[in-house]
Amino acid sequence: MTTNPGKTTWIDGASAAVTAAAVIAVLALAAIAVPAAARADAASEAAGAAAYKAQCVGCHGADGSGNTPMGKSLKAGDLRKPEIQAKKDAELAASIEKGKGKMPPAKGKLSAAQIAQVVDYIRTLGKAK
Repeated sequence: MTTNPGKTTWIDGASAAVTAAAVIAVLALAAIAVPAAARADAASEAAGAAAYKAQCVGCHGADGSGNTPMGKSLKAGDLRKPEIQAKKDAELAASIEKGKGKMPPAKGKLSAAQIAQVVDYIRTLGKAK
């Protein structure tokens, strides 16, 4: 701003216009990016839920409790428990991919991306408890 009190020069007006345009541009980009990220998360969660339903729900149940006839007979773990939820994503993914105990491996049935989506979905089961 100039040091001439009470007078605005064209430079001050131009600077204000450029600043306002920059702020509007940043806000517009943020408005576009946030819904896109939310849509990606929602799509990933839906895909994870679908893969879970197709491969896991028979033993672990819709709620992840393992409280199904097959889950009880195989002693399927409760995916909502804090000790399961505390595992790193890589640990859960490895268990899903390779199998664990009586749980069969999902390798060949689920892609790596689907396994990651199932892990993300398992995280939502822990929050729902």
